[in-house]
Parts: sequence; C-alpha cells; structure tokens
Amino acid sequence: MASFPVLWWRPRIEVRAIMKHAEETVLDGAEILARASGIRPLLREHAAEVETARRLTAPVVDALRSTGVFRMSMPTAWGGPELDVCRQIEIIETLSRADASAGWCAMIGSDSGYYSGYLDGLAARSLYPDLDAVTAGWLVPAGTMEVCDGGYRLSGRWSFGSGVTHADVVVGGARVTENGSPRTTADGAPEWRIAMLPASQWQVLDTWNPTGLAGSGSHDYSIADTFVPAENTWFPGERHRAGSLYAWRGMYVVNFVGVPLGVALDACDTATGILAGKVMMPELTPAHDEPRVRSGIARARALVGSARSYAYDTAGTLWATLEAGDEPSFDQRAQLAGCFVHTVSTCRDAVRLLVDTVGTAAIRKTSPLERQSRDVNTIAQHVLAQARMWEWAGGLHFGQDPSMPVL
Repeated sequence: MASFPVLWWRPRIEVRAIMKHAEETVLDGAEILARASGIRPLLREHAAEVETARRLTAPVVDALRSTGVFRMSMPTAWGGPELDVCRQIEIIETLSRADASAGWCAMIGSDSGYYSGYLDGLAARSLYPDLDAVTAGWLVPAGTMEVCDGGYRLSGRWSFGSGVTHADVVVGGARVTENGSPRTTADGAPEWRIAMLPASQWQVLDTWNPTGLAGSGSHDYSIADTFVPAENTWFPGERHRAGSLYAWRGMYVVNFVGVPLGVALDACDTATGILAGKVMMPELTPAHDEPRVRSGIARARALVGSARSYAYDTAGTLWATLEAGDEPSFDQRAQLAGCFVHTVSTCRDAVRLLVDTVGTAAIRKTSPLERQSRDVNTIAQHVLAQARMWEWAGGLHFGQDPSMPVL
C-alpha cells in the first residue's frame, strides 16, 4: 500500500512557549465568518485541483488557517473564540458553499478545541501550542493499546481520516489490553480509549479515491507499537474544561450539518444561474419561463430552507440548554440525531431535484452542480446521515441510549 508523510507541505509544529496562546490574534465569530466569506473565490478556484490531488492543497489549507476556522472551539482562556454552535454551523456552511471538501475538512479540523479539553491542561497545551492546529482521526476503537509503564503501546489502522494529510494532531480509538488480553471496565465491558499524538508519529496510507468529497483526503492511517503517555488518552464523557461548549460529549459533531447545507444552498444558486441563461430545445423558449423549471427551483429552495431552519433551531435549543447549565434531555438528543440524517437526506433530495430540473448541463464535469451532486451523495454515507440514525433517534424518544456514545 502506498503511503506519504503527514504534513507534506509544512514543517512539524514545534512545541512553543505556553505564552504563545496569549500572543495570538484574538478573533471573534464575526471576524472568522467574514474571513471565511473572503476566501470563497480562492476555494472555488482550487476546487478542481483539490479534487484531483485527493487532499487539500497548500494554498487551500493556508487560506483556511488564515480565517481562524480551525480555532473555533478553542477556549477563551487560551485566547480562542469559543464559538457557540450556531455560529460554527454558519461558518462551515459558508466555506462549504465554495467547496464541500474544504468545508468538510474545516468542520473536522475545528474539533481541536474539544479534543484538547479532554486532556489535562499541561498535556493539552503540549499537543496544541498553536490555536490553529488541526486535528484529524477516527474515534472508533480500531487499534489496541497495550498497558505499559507510564501509558500504552499503540498499534492499529483506522479508516476515513479526513484531513489527515494536513493535520497537526491525530487521534485513534483503541481497545485496552494488558499482557495481551483485553482489559474490562467495572461493569465488565471491554475497555477502550482514544489516543492523541503528533501527526508526525502516524503513517498515512493512500487509500482515498471516492466519487465525492474527493479532496477531503480521508485516507486510512496507521501506527505500530508506539508509546502514548497515559495523559494523552481519554474516553468519551471525560473532560477537563468548564464552559457550555465543553459541557456535553456530543458537541463536536453538531456543526456537521453546515456542510450539506452549504453544498445545497450553493447548488440552488448554481442551478438558478444556469437556467437563467438557458434556452429550452426544441421550443427555443427561455428556461426560466417553463412552469417545470420554476417549480423545481422553488421546491428545491424550500427543501433546503426548511432543513436549514430545523438545523439551526435544533442547535440553538441545545445551546440554550447548555448555557442554562442543564443536561440535554432525551428528546433534545433525539431531535439532534434526527436532525443530522434529515438535513443530509433533504439536501440530497434538493440537489437531485436541481439536477433533474437543469438537465444535461448538470451532468457535465465542468459544472459545479455535477460535483455538488457527488459530494452530497458521499456525505449521505457518513454514519451521522445513515438511516439507522432514525432508529437511534426513535430510541432516545423512548428514553433509550443508543450504542453510539457521541449521542
């Protein structure tokens, strides 16, 4: 299997003085959103190159880093913006309107503030000396961590490491073993934890070659018999940081909905632009005068608009609960689970409708709508967008916890 080094265009971040956090430029949500809007032309310009490379290119990563999107969830105590989830969704949505792969990687990479909050302060600052450090990786326990003095020896291989080609920190879930045998928790369940290490200690495997989100660089990655200090590991639910943004274990996935929303919103604009100048054959009449065309555009925009309103309403209600110091109820968690799959499926339906309405112009590889169709279809394969989320959502409405710890 071919492989390539992590951080292939920029040197490994050195551990700098803790005071660097105080010296960082302080960005608020409005400034990050404005910067995200400002780089949209660059993201569009590089979209084809990113898709061919199957990872974000250097200019795109640098542009994203310059916006502050990767620091969205960093704490104010470190000089970060600690943005509420609705503002995060808005920023991810804005970037995804320009390119789904860039928006997806921004969404993944912005988890650094959450991940650093799962560690003790000193360990967290050692791994994250830079507010704009990018985190990538998969929490599913696909590896093993053998207990040793001071920590664990980690081995394993993980899939879908979105953004791993430009990450600074990589994470991986693993089952804990001791003397080669699985270790269990007090209730008898197999113990597993998440390990976090600098990206330079992992190997990226060249495995990502999909039809959509091709530029996300979601390659497999691996590690072999590598020491992980105990303080660099955690389990979902553990936290070492106060504040509403870090009060509930599932917060880091809430901004996921910004990607399909951004793709679908831009697809609406793209389709409208195409149809505004299209002449229907053989009638030689303007497409925008056709009842079918008008209806298709209106229905697609209503689909996306309704999904967007529901997503922001769900996230806003969750945020208000956490701001009040309360735990999300079963019904709120159920609504969030349903919102994930509803948003993606509705956005995909809208894009399909737009493709059908536009016709042959939408299937040309030179058309943004063609790529948006492939991107939203790929997003729909993510675990948060699959049909079983409806089952988990329904179970939560009946007071039953799902097997997915993030919910």
